[in-house]
Amino acid sequence: MVAALALTGLLTSGCGNPSPAQPETSATSASVADETSLGTLIEAENAAIYAYGVIGAHLTGPSRARALAALKAHRQLRDAWISAAQAEEIQVPPAAIAYDLPINVQGPATAEALSIEIEERLIAAYEAAGEIAAPALAKARDRLQKITVSQ
Repeated sequence: MVAALALTGLLTSGCGNPSPAQPETSATSASVADETSLGTLIEAENAAIYAYGVIGAHLTGPSRARALAALKAHRQLRDAWISAAQAEEIQVPPAAIAYDLPINVQGPATAEALSIEIEERLIAAYEAAGEIAAPALAKARDRLQKITVSQ
C-alpha cells in the first residue's frame, strides 16, 4: 500500500489507527495532544526520509550532499520523536512501505522542488505541534533557506 502525503501541509503515512475516544480532562487533553503531536511528527519524518531518498538519487555534487545531510537529520529527528513517544509509553506509528510524492521527480530540478515542498510541509507540521517541535522548526527553516539560496 502506498501512503499519500497529505495535501493540507502535513505529511502522513496513512497507516495509523484512530485512537479510542478519551474523556475530556485537562490532563488527558494534554497527553492526547502530545500523543497526537508525536505520532504526527513521527509520520512526517518517515515521509521526509522516504522523499529524501528519492531526492538524493537525482542529485549530484553539493546538492546531493545537502540532500543526504537532510536525510540524516530527518532520521535523527524521527529517532528522537520515537524515543520521546516510547518514554511516554505512546504507541509509535509504523512507517509506510512507500509514499506518494507530491512532485514527480525526474531530475535535479524536480528533486530540488520536492525538497522545498517537503521542508515546507514539515514546517507546517512542526508549527502545528507547538512548543514540542520548536527546535526542529528552526532547523527546518534553516534547511529551507539553504535549499532556496542554492537554486
